Amino acid sequence: MTAAALACLAGCGGGVSSGGPAPGSRSPSEPAHVVAYRAGHTAGKAVHDSDGKGAAVRETVWGGCTRRALQAGGDAETDRGSWVRGCLDGVANTPERLPTGPVTRRSPDAEMLERFRASARTRGETRQVDHVRVLAVAQLTEHDYDVELGTDYPAGSATPGPEALARSFTEWWDGDHGRAGTARNVLVLGADGARLTAQRI
Repeated sequence: MTAAALACLAGCGGGVSSGGPAPGSRSPSEPAHVVAYRAGHTAGKAVHDSDGKGAAVRETVWGGCTRRALQAGGDAETDRGSWVRGCLDGVANTPERLPTGPVTRRSPDAEMLERFRASARTRGETRQVDHVRVLAVAQLTEHDYDVELGTDYPAGSATPGPEALARSFTEWWDGDHGRAGTARNVLVLGADGARLTAQRI
């Protein structure tokens, strides 16, 4: 994979409308991971204020904050790990603990991709799995991660391919394939690295 593709995989976001502050309200001096954390903290605090102490257990144990990040818009897309960390602190009603750098850590997993490809081909899904160029594990917290499938689908693709690919991966997934932690979502990314679709695992 080219350096440009890796950079885009690490930094490009999806097309969900932002639920955080308007871009004009951000301080130009604030790094993206701080903006993401603060947006997550605000969202988490709102959940705590609405649902009480039980929200912290639900959002942590059942991955609520991790799933909320997918609908949180542009602020979360810059660094979902920072957004999730902020959300978890917010639902626990703790003060902000700003990260010193990006929280999300991505690592390609060629072996997992090959196993997925082999399974998809035995199920007659060769055409859709052949669009996948890279599979990366996006570590969001110490225990939670997302799986990202980088494809050659064009940006904004309206074909059913990305949805079918996400569904195929979810049907194939069973457990965590020897990885520590819990997989929460699969994201299908277009050729430009932007999210085309996402599905819970």
